[in-house]
Amino acid sequence: MNKATGSGELEVPHTLPVMVLGGVTLFPNTLLPLFIFEQRYKAMLEKALDTDRLLAVAQPLRENEERLCPVAGVGLIRACVKKEDGSSHLILQGIDRVKFTGWPQLVPFRMASVQRVGLIEDEGIDARQERLVHLRVILERGGLPVPQEMGEHLARIEDPDALTDIAASALVKDPAKRQRILAEESNVRRQELLLQFLREELS
Repeated sequence: MNKATGSGELEVPHTLPVMVLGGVTLFPNTLLPLFIFEQRYKAMLEKALDTDRLLAVAQPLRENEERLCPVAGVGLIRACVKKEDGSSHLILQGIDRVKFTGWPQLVPFRMASVQRVGLIEDEGIDARQERLVHLRVILERGGLPVPQEMGEHLARIEDPDALTDIAASALVKDPAKRQRILAEESNVRRQELLLQFLREELS
């Protein structure tokens, strides 16, 4: 499979363990702290730590429903602290987005066959820079409730696609809207969706 976005030489395998978390969206270029205490996820964590340290984080289609949203974020376990009772605190770094194509395993935890999702539109350097500037202006002057420290962090990001992912994770409150941004293949369209949803939340 193709190399993960922003992950250097790391490649996303064709199968991944899947953690189901309602209301949680793991975007590339973001960090997600997790507390692992369920037995099935303890087993999943052991497998991930023994192999490539990768897992997918997916939302259910509806609350308490077994079916999952077809696109999920892929996370790399950057830190893991185990406690005496067998639970663990994790930090996941989002590295890519994938869609599910099959389910080779359902117990004791889900394993999914996956395919990378993502289309980088053909655009020139000027157009890409224009997108970056436009997004920065909206984030800085659009009346959004951005804490100063977060605003300073966002202002240092030079990649409009990374900025879109981070802003969507931090500022879009509705999990369904975050999922739509995550699942959108086009990097340009993802930015358009982010701006649309931010305007809706301010109206």
